[in-house]
Amino acid sequence: MRFSIRSLFTVVILVAFTCGWFSTWRQVDRERTRYAQQLHFLREELARAKEQLQDLARQRMPDRTRSFWEAELDGTNLTGMTIRSSSNAFQSASFRSCKLDNATLAGGVASFQLANFNAANLSYANLSGADASFQGATFVGAELTGAKLAGGPGSFQGASFEDAILVGATLDGNFQAVNISGVKLQGADISALECENLASCYFDRPPTYNAKTKFPAGFDPKVHLWIRGE
Repeated sequence: MRFSIRSLFTVVILVAFTCGWFSTWRQVDRERTRYAQQLHFLREELARAKEQLQDLARQRMPDRTRSFWEAELDGTNLTGMTIRSSSNAFQSASFRSCKLDNATLAGGVASFQLANFNAANLSYANLSGADASFQGATFVGAELTGAKLAGGPGSFQGASFEDAILVGATLDGNFQAVNISGVKLQGADISALECENLASCYFDRPPTYNAKTKFPAGFDPKVHLWIRGE
């Protein structure tokens, strides 16, 4: 009996040691992944800053062949308006703090490149472009509840949705190297995005999602350190 109790005690210690080691290993692995994500975030943001500086340094003449090229519409009330163009419209346009709820903006190839929608209200808006649209565009702090954003191949590359609210929104395009730091994606439909592109998105604060968020087949948000919230 004494031998059995001692053996059992030894087994318990071994099991406890193994569980503790495994838990520590998992914690270290999570921390390593988190630090790698933060480093990736800093590198991508540095690359974005360099590209923006290069763009500002270029000497460009006004291009009247493009609709709303470099248009300054900050703070404008465009609620419910519809603006369509078959050309590469809205390039480098500024819509900061604009009211664009229920509005429809549509352009052709390369539309919305470097456009600024920071702090704009885009609730239930419909923004669409063709190939290479929305590249380098910014939606920092924008309200995009129920909005629909769509672009063709090469669209949204290098864009920023930092702190944007995309609750119930629908996204379709190429989300390669997009800043999704602090984005709220509860109930959003991002199933049209490719897993590889979505995995390349970066952040310093994890995006959040819930049970109603629709992901592309094979994408596991937990593996990429996304946080499930209400």
